[in-house]
Amino acid sequence: MKRLQYSLLLLTLLADIHAADDPRIAARKLSREEAVQVAAIDKALSREMPDELKALPVFGEIIWTVKELPFIAKGPHAGVSGAGMVVVDGKIYFAGGFIPEGDGTQDTAYRTSRWAHCYDPATDQWTQLPDLPARREYTRAIAGDNEVYVIGGAIQSRPTVPSADVYRLDVTQTPLAWKTVTPLQVPRTHQSVGKVGDRLIVAGGNNYNVAEKGYSEATVQGSTEVFDLQKPDAGWVKRAPIPGAPRGWCATSVVGDQFYILGGVTFHGSGKEQRAPRSRLQETLSYDSAKNEWKRHADFPYQISGWEGETYAGRYIITIGGAGARWNDLPFVYDTQEDRWLRSPSALPPGAMFNDPGVCIIGDTIYVAGGEGSGGSHVNHFLIGKIKPRPAPHQPGR
Repeated sequence: MKRLQYSLLLLTLLADIHAADDPRIAARKLSREEAVQVAAIDKALSREMPDELKALPVFGEIIWTVKELPFIAKGPHAGVSGAGMVVVDGKIYFAGGFIPEGDGTQDTAYRTSRWAHCYDPATDQWTQLPDLPARREYTRAIAGDNEVYVIGGAIQSRPTVPSADVYRLDVTQTPLAWKTVTPLQVPRTHQSVGKVGDRLIVAGGNNYNVAEKGYSEATVQGSTEVFDLQKPDAGWVKRAPIPGAPRGWCATSVVGDQFYILGGVTFHGSGKEQRAPRSRLQETLSYDSAKNEWKRHADFPYQISGWEGETYAGRYIITIGGAGARWNDLPFVYDTQEDRWLRSPSALPPGAMFNDPGVCIIGDTIYVAGGEGSGGSHVNHFLIGKIKPRPAPHQPGR
């Protein structure tokens, strides 16, 4: 029986090698991927928006310009998703990610990136940085005062292995060099991260386990860990868990002294026999690290996961990408002062391909990098959007 299994495996591997070398097969595969991508764009959320989303007040528009990540090959067979992306001192740092085409090496984990790059908006130029100490995909990054922290993530191999590692890059150091610092207590991917004051916060995510088919009620995380930069010897300390269902794939941002997680996905039951069923969420939650308390706010009127958020004007959280019943190509905005949701009609070009993107805001400009679309297709898009809020209505007597 084992000989038969080995023979079948060898035949499969040989077939894959033959397919990769045959330009006709490669062309047909690319054509199928492009067709799947176009089909998703035709069914994007902007095309058939539910009434509950149409009813949201309009925040304003975003004027998009489409560029590309020059260090990532074009999709749909290439592209990138699940990288860490943050702003430090007016520059964007982009590290790791899932790169379907791979990096050209013979490493078994060749589709997990270890690359790191920096984008300077002033010059519109990308600069390659030292590689991460290890490959990381579906990781997240936190911006310090002069540091970039890359948190957790995974190495895609046989099987995929989640990580608790934390890497730190001091951007003022010469020469630049990543350092490994205190690891998380729980390995995880797709987590929510942020910095409030001197506290680094990590919440939720997924601790991938091949015995559970990767994702299940047993692997999805609800724990919260906090690292106090003023008390580094204490390491990562577990604090109040996320209330309700554990979750990952949330949009995340920090406004003032509050850490927000929006939407996301949770899993039910064991995945040992088959992929566990999942539920997307609508909840808006905030965490006060000083009080160690979670609070629930106005729900988003649609179930969505795989999006990302960033703070604008010290008040709003602009969310980008993700998917629900449809792939999302519209920006939505949570107003933390009014506790309400708004929408922008400015669909992301070229459509519904922005699941698990990188998102940053500098001043009145939002940046979106990479993303996943239908059928596992990916993009290397780098969108630059000028944010133009709608003027507040005049109120008599003011």
